[in-house]
Amino acid sequence: MTDNERSKPNAPRFIMVTGASSGIGRAAAARLADAGHVVFGAARGGNALDVLAAEHPQVRPIVLDVTDGASIDDARQQVGTWTAGHGLDVLVNVAGTLVLGPVEAVPTERIRAQFEVNVFGSLAVTRAFLPPMRERGAGRIVNVSSIMGRFALPGSGLYSASKFAMEAYSDALRMELAPFGVRVVLVEPGVIDTPLYEVAASSLSGYGDALEPYRALWTAGFGFPERLLKAAAAVDSIAATLAKAALERKPRARYRPGLQNRMNTRLLTTLPTRSADRIKSRISGVMSAAPQPRLGADPVRVTEP
Repeated sequence: MTDNERSKPNAPRFIMVTGASSGIGRAAAARLADAGHVVFGAARGGNALDVLAAEHPQVRPIVLDVTDGASIDDARQQVGTWTAGHGLDVLVNVAGTLVLGPVEAVPTERIRAQFEVNVFGSLAVTRAFLPPMRERGAGRIVNVSSIMGRFALPGSGLYSASKFAMEAYSDALRMELAPFGVRVVLVEPGVIDTPLYEVAASSLSGYGDALEPYRALWTAGFGFPERLLKAAAAVDSIAATLAKAALERKPRARYRPGLQNRMNTRLLTTLPTRSADRIKSRISGVMSAAPQPRLGADPVRVTEP
């Protein structure tokens, strides 16, 4: 198929989806493959990708660690061979991690690991696969951010920090690539029904004594708020939004699936800061006042100079 034929609205595309071994990455890869596109399902886990490819013949599994430059280069070469030098038509950056906990308490190595995947990893993959798109004057990059990339909650601020960074570089990249005919799209889901939150909450046990000063404030514990998890969106619904962002002829700059998510984002980003802080603290289960001194503690003595 020539580039002119591939540019037609309903023509099959060469699409890569990172994080394709599970969750919304897997669901998006399956949906796009079933629609007739050649999908490079990329993730660190080879076995899960083989299962995906067996169930969806249009999927081409690629083992990819987004934090490893050699792995990214190998994936780029494989795509070049599969596409006879054409490269990707669409790159969908889904791979990501979630770290929970108060900013002071999260171990530095976990903060770095989160930024390596959510920011530097997605950026490295984008930069590796972008040149053929720019040279052809056509292509699309879809970055999966979060509504947490628009505002931060207590206990998930470092995750938000990584998504804020993705939002920033995506906004700049969108303007930089527009003259070349390459579109950059952000998808900002809310809470999604995946094991990601349980895994993140379970990792808190490794923080040691760093959490102790905050336990009196977080009376319900440090996990992601149960009230948000109960309203989690289904994986397939987010995958449908990703497919739309990847394939629509004139995509929006941002997709924020779910009316409630759109309303919450507008509310929490437009209210006065103090008002928004009170709401976000309440959502996260954080007490608004400092804990009182323990019974029996020595009183503070004030003496005259």
